[in-house]
Amino acid sequence: MTSSCDARISDLGLGRIICWLCCLLSSYCLAGQAAAADLRIADDSSYALSGHFVSLRNAGPELTLAQALARNDEFNGANAQSLSATNFGLTRDEVWLHLEFTTSDSVPERWLLEVAHASLDRVDLYFSEQHGEYQHQHAGDLLPFSAKTLPHRHHLFELDLRPDQQYSLYLRVTSQGTLSVPVTLWQPDALWVSDQISYSFLSLYYGLACGLLIYNLFLFFSLREKLYLIYVAFVAFLALGQAGLAGLVGQFIWPNNALLTHLSPTAGVSLAGLFGAIFVQRFLGGTPRRMKMHWVMPLIGIMFTLTFLCTLFVSYFAGALAVNITSLMFAFTALIMSGVSLYWRCPGARFFVLAWIALLVSILVMALHNLGALPSNAFTANALLFGSAAEMLLLSLALADRINSIQHAQDMAQQEALAVNRDMLSALRDNERQLETRVAERTLALEAANVQLQQSKKLLEQQANHDALTGLANRKLLNDRLDGARLRAKRNHSSFALMMIDLDWFKAINDQHGHPAGDRVLIEVANRLKAVLRDVDTVARVGGDEFVLVIESVANHEALTMIRHKVLQTVLQPIHLNADVWVSVGMSIGAAMYPDDAQDIDLLFSVADRAMYSAKPMRPMNAR
Repeated sequence: MTSSCDARISDLGLGRIICWLCCLLSSYCLAGQAAAADLRIADDSSYALSGHFVSLRNAGPELTLAQALARNDEFNGANAQSLSATNFGLTRDEVWLHLEFTTSDSVPERWLLEVAHASLDRVDLYFSEQHGEYQHQHAGDLLPFSAKTLPHRHHLFELDLRPDQQYSLYLRVTSQGTLSVPVTLWQPDALWVSDQISYSFLSLYYGLACGLLIYNLFLFFSLREKLYLIYVAFVAFLALGQAGLAGLVGQFIWPNNALLTHLSPTAGVSLAGLFGAIFVQRFLGGTPRRMKMHWVMPLIGIMFTLTFLCTLFVSYFAGALAVNITSLMFAFTALIMSGVSLYWRCPGARFFVLAWIALLVSILVMALHNLGALPSNAFTANALLFGSAAEMLLLSLALADRINSIQHAQDMAQQEALAVNRDMLSALRDNERQLETRVAERTLALEAANVQLQQSKKLLEQQANHDALTGLANRKLLNDRLDGARLRAKRNHSSFALMMIDLDWFKAINDQHGHPAGDRVLIEVANRLKAVLRDVDTVARVGGDEFVLVIESVANHEALTMIRHKVLQTVLQPIHLNADVWVSVGMSIGAAMYPDDAQDIDLLFSVADRAMYSAKPMRPMNAR
């Protein structure tokens, strides 16, 4: 037929060209119908049947099998080359699919026909041998999972085939959601192997979702940051929607409730979109307001809420259509906002952008598939599953990156505050040296510096327990150690000693060699005191050149005298300042025993203080 048309096209007349195209189209349709009729089932493990069906879309009242048989000539031809031959998008039409095939002489007897789209409302199979009566089987998500003849997340029908026979098969399919009918004929063992692979991938997805959900739930309980709880709700409902699309809701969650199983895909995705919009609004912080788009995410959240209510109480079809459109708007808007946040270097924006790119691509693929523009295959049918898995992981990384960025900013601010504090302390030292001559002109500056100093001291008192110069315990930590020592002494019926030490002739070293030299002397004395005592004892610096020792488990005054002698012998050794300068300091030591000398800490300090001033020398020691 095609060659005869080609022969008549030489004069290139418009009418003859149209005639030639019609001939080609007619030949193509006949070839499709022939391909459907020539299907032969042998002993292969599986057969993809979608491209072999002829189809009839009925927008009127439901047809009976007899009425469908009467309209056999109205079925559209099959296209074995099309992967989307049985993807009809979002439609309320009743779809009839027809297939005729023959069997070989070696065909196995038992086969399973799988319709691999779990959210189809109703699927009816009519099957017969040539000129025989049609056997009827029924499935669909309006049927409780527990009532299925063959328990499976997809719709399964059992076929018994005999060798060298011709069979006729009709499928009647309706759905308020996407009407996609990917059909495969399986040998049972092959279907079992395929199921293991698909369940492995699904377990990875839900394992990831559960892991992220639990991890961020713990972060919420730890940090009390509502953003994590919103993310948990987003992940939970997104996983529920995916479970509905995959047929897992009926199998594992509500096996006896067909209505909840039926509503779960669109309702779950709608609630996930609601919490996703709240998450985006809170995560991006001031970005939507700076873009004058602070109203967009709340509006999208309202749209998702209305979609959820429409799905439950008005029309599942309208809800399914709305959730596709709203999800596309949501992902596109979130991508724009996150891109601007990345440009403005907002915390966590890098992973946030990647997350919404992944979701936007998956929603685009899902929407085009649901509307019938893309074929049904493993990728397009599960695009939202792949995209949502990537998005959940990337959003979790975005949260972590946001926390890290905020923590880094806080650390930088703290470092700047400490640097400012050091500068202020240095300025105060300079001001003190010139106080007598510049009191009048520096009064206001000193008051401002003192206010800032008090604020800095409060911060330092909260964070520090050690002397900044020597690294020894400060007075606060000393008091804590004394309280602990007293409690242990009472509990163990033991004693401890308190030694107060004041350096003699230290001012002369400062005056002669300067404050840096004095600081070096204090550091060296601190190191020697720590070397003399045990790790369980405490060495504290409580003043410019005043030190306090808390020595636990001292048996008696004789043992205390030995310790005092050891301290003097070690600390009074000359101290090397630089190449040819050595200095020596004296030490006045006062000691008291708890509970022998006093049972009150203040009285213990008084006894030791009096003993220390009694030990003060009367003449200075020269530096050499």
